[in-house]
Amino acid sequence: MAGEVAKGFKFEPGGIGGIFKAHRLKVPTFQREYAWEDEQVDQLLQDLNRAKSDNADYFLGTIVTIDKGKSGPLEIVDGQQRLTTTALLITTIREVQADLGQSPQVIESINTEFLSQFDRKTGGHVPKLVLNIDDNEFFSGLVTGVIPEPTRESHRRLLAAYKLSKSFVRTVISTFSEADKPGVLNDWLEFIEHGASVILVRTDDASKAFKMFETLNDRGLKTSQADLVKSYLFGQAELRIEEAQSRWSSMKDNLEEISDDDRAINFLRHSMIATRVFVRAEEVYDKVQNTFRGTTNALNFLNALEQQSRVYIATYQPSAAHWQGYPESATKALTTFNKFDLKPARPLVLALTLKYSANEFDKAIRLLASICVRLVIASRTRSGSNEQAFATAALDVSEGRISTISQLKVALKNVIVSDADFRSEFERARSSKTELARYYLRALESANADEKEPWYVPNDDPKAINLEHILPQNPRDGEWAEFSDEDRRQFTKRIGNLCLLNNSGNSDIGNLPYDKKKKVLAAATYPTTSMTAKWESWTPQAIEERQKELAGLAIKAWPL
Repeated sequence: MAGEVAKGFKFEPGGIGGIFKAHRLKVPTFQREYAWEDEQVDQLLQDLNRAKSDNADYFLGTIVTIDKGKSGPLEIVDGQQRLTTTALLITTIREVQADLGQSPQVIESINTEFLSQFDRKTGGHVPKLVLNIDDNEFFSGLVTGVIPEPTRESHRRLLAAYKLSKSFVRTVISTFSEADKPGVLNDWLEFIEHGASVILVRTDDASKAFKMFETLNDRGLKTSQADLVKSYLFGQAELRIEEAQSRWSSMKDNLEEISDDDRAINFLRHSMIATRVFVRAEEVYDKVQNTFRGTTNALNFLNALEQQSRVYIATYQPSAAHWQGYPESATKALTTFNKFDLKPARPLVLALTLKYSANEFDKAIRLLASICVRLVIASRTRSGSNEQAFATAALDVSEGRISTISQLKVALKNVIVSDADFRSEFERARSSKTELARYYLRALESANADEKEPWYVPNDDPKAINLEHILPQNPRDGEWAEFSDEDRRQFTKRIGNLCLLNNSGNSDIGNLPYDKKKKVLAAATYPTTSMTAKWESWTPQAIEERQKELAGLAIKAWPL
């Protein structure tokens, strides 16, 4: 294959079968398993069949690899599923050729060109493609014709792909005469070698390989960096690899309780920020590689990750056993924090959980719940300075420089939205999310009633409580003349236009005009709702006046 070099990468265009002929390939030992289901396998086979029938090239995309030199295999960063499925297709072509009575020399040529090569050092054949530690033995059995019993879900998928490939090959040749069938299969091997096109990308820099993966895949570096960190740490573990594998597996099992596709890399990043150093998502692997060298350091880090993952999970689960012995207000505040899930503050919550006593954590998480709501209302959640402030505070908590709530307030002074600013922002606030709008109104009701923990809403059942837009979202023609089209866009989702109603027979007031709604609003059990009936007519001015009154309650609902 001809290759071009650019900025540390070598690009080799050619057929996917040609990659097998030219290189040995390896899935890093502890990379993810074979993942394709029947649908993806069948799609590849049918696409190949269509392209071959049309006598056209078919582009399978880019294969990204790490070239470690020394005549070793290329490590696959991206392309494992395509390469593995293609190897199984070649395997079944070889088997069907044998069934057709082809000579041992033909069968051996398929083996040695695409599936294995002779190793002079060992005096035996080594496979062209090696899968990860969980899949390789089963995959090797499929390729060599000694099919073991599947013991993992990935084995079931591999076996299904093998069977689909074999059925496909038999179907392809079914319409040809016995004399022509071997030639048809040889043509297929030629097509796989030359016509099923890919671009092989090679680099000797692992970080560059995964950044290339980021540009080629939707999930990008967040997923791959976690795999890269895992492979690096396992490599450092050397003879203690089983211990390392156990620690990582335990950590991943803990994290499975979070419904987040990027939970592994998010946790790795948040753990490092909370206990070691600020790091961005795309820098996690580089930071781990530069920080944890040698078996002892790698194992100590993995042990810390395993232990911290249990605590990290608990911060997402206020009902977890971890919180036994904590004040009830702490888990209530944690519930409120999780409703907004302000990611930049996650490392700080982790650090507080690891370092603070139950009572000090209670004070801190109540403060964070109010800070979080204030930032959301003020539309300041995306500020880079917020992330830095939370990260710095997290490390200071971990290292003992911040041990009290007063010190924490000082550390977060640039993040905290002051009472004056919060009142001003709340007077103009809108809410497009029904869940949050309901929460705001319930908390304001609690503040109006002088309840002890107004920021906590214990039960927000939408079947029991309606969220009502006084100015309807879709007003009927000829009604609500007090509002221009622009007013309707500006005021419909303003918090001052929203209220709560118990779900009863007379609460379905939908698009009724204000003079028809007033009677129901006035009779509402919620004071902040019944107050909306005091205006003669519902106008932009009425909404602004009501929202100013609610803003005064907001200071009580989310105190500092």
